[in-house]
Amino acid sequence: MIIAEVTLTPLGVGTSVSKYVKIAFKELKASHLKIMLTPMSTVMEAATLDEIFNAVKKAEKAMLDAGAKRVIIDIKIDHRVDKDATMEKKLQAVESEN
Repeated sequence: MIIAEVTLTPLGVGTSVSKYVKIAFKELKASHLKIMLTPMSTVMEAATLDEIFNAVKKAEKAMLDAGAKRVIIDIKIDHRVDKDATMEKKLQAVESEN
């Protein structure tokens, strides 16, 4: 399983970017991947890198289509193959008492 943290930052649209973040998040949700919105980024879970990249490309295009003049994309990817790693399991590992 692949877990990716994605931040899309539109430039050239003023100080408030929530309008553009909503547009990008809507596209990411439409990908039907497991996603989790956080205050600073979106975390996604997918079986392949292509699924992650395709969703991010659609989100970036939506921002540009909405009027962003430039989009900065930061992606952090955790591709673990030695065991089944999910967003929930990562959280449980941190929150468990052991």
